[in-house]
Amino acid sequence: MKRKLLQHCLYCFIMSATMTGCVSATVTAVNLGFSGEYLEQWLYSWGIAFPVGFLLLLSLSPVFRNLVDRIFR
Repeated sequence: MKRKLLQHCLYCFIMSATMTGCVSATVTAVNLGFSGEYLEQWLYSWGIAFPVGFLLLLSLSPVFRNLVDRIFR
């Protein structure tokens, strides 16, 4: 049980870091272009998005997994 929980947390960490990093980088580029402020603004945006995305994924991924399992049964 402990290993499964750790695996779930690590999966959520990697997935949320990747997704929020890519999305915040894209939205920052669309809004600012690749100006001198880009990196600072992207890191600021990602710093806000990552904890939110991680907590949402951590709590909702089991619900979504069950939903998908039901759809395919």
